[in-house]
Parts: sequence; C-alpha cells; structure tokens
Amino acid sequence: MIPVAAAFGTATHTRLEQQAQALRGAVYHVPAVLLEDTYLAPDSPEYAIRPADAQNTARARWATPDGERTGAVPTDAPAKACQTITIGVDGNLTDPIPDSRESIALTVTAACGLWALAAGAVLLSTALARRLFTPNRLRRWEQEWTQFDIPPREPR
Repeated sequence: MIPVAAAFGTATHTRLEQQAQALRGAVYHVPAVLLEDTYLAPDSPEYAIRPADAQNTARARWATPDGERTGAVPTDAPAKACQTITIGVDGNLTDPIPDSRESIALTVTAACGLWALAAGAVLLSTALARRLFTPNRLRRWEQEWTQFDIPPREPR
C-alpha cells in the first residue's frame, strides 16, 4: 500500500504544481499602495449590519504595463493608508497562488489519507472475515475433538 500511496502523492504533487504554474502565467499580480483607509463597500451603509460577503474598499495607486492607475480597489480586510496590497493588474483582488510548501503539505496529506483508507479497508475486511469464519471453524474443531474422543473399535 505504501508504494501506491507514494505514487498517488507524486501524481498529486505534479498536478498541483502544474496548476500553480498555470495560475502564475495567467494572473499578473501588482503591488498597490492604498491612498486612504479602507471603508465599507458603497452598497452597504456603515450603520447597517454588514453582510458576510461585503468587502472593504479603498482608493489605491498601482502600476500597469500601460502606465500608472488610480482607483477604488477591494480589500479582504480593513487596512490603513500607505499599506501595500497585492491586486490583479485590472484592480481586482486576487487570491494568492499556492506556493510549493502548500503543495507539498497537501500532497503528503493526500498520500497519507489514501494509505490510511487502504489500510482501514484491509483491516476492516480482515476483521469481518474473521468474524464470519470463526464460528464455522470452532464448530469443525468441536466435531474433530468429538471424533478423537471416541474409543477405537476392536477388530472382530
């Protein structure tokens, strides 16, 4: 089971690294400097109960290949002016791309999980077989001991 789990882990790691590489190529991250403290998104008033999906917003400045841009950008947490955040070149908040350590941790977890699942299946099937076959085995032993206790017949 260990070689199978190791092969599964290797395949998982390769797939995760390819996905991360594709994300790195598709998303262009730029640092943006906040020009003001964050405030609640315009569609949710400050005095109302804030919905879970409401974002903080702040004006920021960032560089693009076409030049410098300034605009309102979403932030995932309250932030102060002059703080640097990472956004996409279009001004939208982007999720961080998983690094190699995260891929390795996920790979090890997946491989160990597969091994534990396979080991559990083997142990469960062994316990089930033992439970099913033990009464039959004990009954046969009882029959053999009964035959063993019968004295031999004398020849006539």
